[in-house]
Amino acid sequence: MLRASDEQWLRDNHPGLIPAENEVAGTVEFTASYNERGNMFVIHADGVADQEEAVTLAGGFQIRIEKRTHGSTSRLPALYVQGIDPTDDRHYNQQDKSACLCIPFEEGEFFQPDFQFRVFLERLVIPFLYGQMFYTLRGRWPWTEYAHGATGILEAYSKIGSQNRATECLHLLAQDRAWPRIKSALRQNPQIKGHTPCFCPKMDHIRRCHPGALKGVLRLQQDINALGLPIPYCGDDNVPFN
Repeated sequence: MLRASDEQWLRDNHPGLIPAENEVAGTVEFTASYNERGNMFVIHADGVADQEEAVTLAGGFQIRIEKRTHGSTSRLPALYVQGIDPTDDRHYNQQDKSACLCIPFEEGEFFQPDFQFRVFLERLVIPFLYGQMFYTLRGRWPWTEYAHGATGILEAYSKIGSQNRATECLHLLAQDRAWPRIKSALRQNPQIKGHTPCFCPKMDHIRRCHPGALKGVLRLQQDINALGLPIPYCGDDNVPFN
């Protein structure tokens, strides 16, 4: 998970984090600020913040970062944080209580050409920990957040500017427990209706429950049709959208 240069960087910048086989564990301390108006997050290496109109927070967390086992839906290492209630509102995976660090479409950015631990720590782990402090202080997440599971995947897909991610999106959705309902919605003709039950547990009309997910699933439906993609196998069929 770590290269020799990563280990040296940890010793120099985060000496409380100790690498071991397949994991990094210990204390991480930081000072960071977020400017909501400019959507700018900054880690202050010297502990001094100079951003105007930004919320500056400093703290330390006991964490464990470990390589995921084969078969996980995420390629990224798992982050576990001591002393934080791992609830949905605090962005934790309820299956294994690991942190939800980013949408699946963004994971590839941290594997170019191979896993980039420093980028992972500074762009995902520390912002997530900052978010925990901000949530404790203000009762909400500091920046735009996506819903959990398939609903969040569709919200994210609505903002992706390329049909090339349609197959990846289908693969991710097919692993979600809501997939049978999503598959049925994708086959609505001529297009998905706004009163379709949402894919989140509330199952209210999707247009008023998660309108971003409605936008995403409509776009996915259009992309499937345009590209002639098959809907992934689930249960007893594997037929093209058309």
